[in-house]
Amino acid sequence: MKLHLVRLAKKQGEARFPGLEGFRAYLLSQPESVQEARMYVLLEGEVVIDLPDQSYLHLRKGEAAYLDQPHRISPIDPSVIAMWKVR
Repeated sequence: MKLHLVRLAKKQGEARFPGLEGFRAYLLSQPESVQEARMYVLLEGEVVIDLPDQSYLHLRKGEAAYLDQPHRISPIDPSVIAMWKVR
């Protein structure tokens, strides 16, 4: 199966692979607070991830991050991100 994740996420808001639990690619247009472990790959745009220790990560297209602590993810502009829930 082939899916164009960026196009689907932009048009529908999100894209999922059938049978692959915990994965989705979605259009992030508003900040969101996350309490669970996640793996991110940024497909388009830029995001800033605020961490509990007052540090942050700045992801650009093609960059990835694994976070096992609570965090807040905010798009600089509407961004498409692939996300896996871990655990």
